[in-house]
Amino acid sequence: MDLVIPVQEARERSTAGSAEVSLSEFAYTQILELMLSGKLQAGAVLQERRLAEMLAISRTPIREALGRLEAESLVSRRHGRVLVVSDVSVESYVSLLDLRRIIEVEAAARATGRITAEQCKAIELAIDELRRVTVITPAHHWAVDEMVHGTIAEATGNPMVVSAIRDLRRRTHIFNTSRIPHRLLPGASEHLDLLHAVTGNDPEMSRQLMGQHLDNVRDAIIDFILGRRRS
Repeated sequence: MDLVIPVQEARERSTAGSAEVSLSEFAYTQILELMLSGKLQAGAVLQERRLAEMLAISRTPIREALGRLEAESLVSRRHGRVLVVSDVSVESYVSLLDLRRIIEVEAAARATGRITAEQCKAIELAIDELRRVTVITPAHHWAVDEMVHGTIAEATGNPMVVSAIRDLRRRTHIFNTSRIPHRLLPGASEHLDLLHAVTGNDPEMSRQLMGQHLDNVRDAIIDFILGRRRS
């Protein structure tokens, strides 16, 4: 895997007392990006030594980053010791998405009327670009998805809501982007409708569209699993 890693830049920003903390955050971000981009897929073994060599840093921040990812259920232990990228079960996924629905439906209502015209325009342009691209990468889709859901979460004005939604989205994103690519373009259309509702003045419409969007993602996952089991 060829990566352009600004390690020196990260080190220069670190002070003597916070270097390990900064490098741990750096390692966490880079490993998570590999997972979200699909370069590290479900079941992939995560070796401290190999990751440390790849990122040109010591194994200590790698170990701390992997511990954080394990705490977030994004990586898990196979046979009690080997760390691998998690493959979220259907049951766990549906439960996570149900929790997302509970939080994000209300977040959409609270965010209604709080997103600026400039923010709306930037997101519209990003969605339009996504729809025009012939080959959509998981990283590109994640970036646009983050603009939509992240902006709505931030518009609630509650940092705890923002953190909870981001955590839940990370856990579910790894599952859906690798298994239901056909949802990317319909999802983009749903994002546009949702965005227009949130920039309006009808919180109930925002609730409805957010709920429908998350329900469609859930249904697509279930259809995929059932189809695979029948085949």
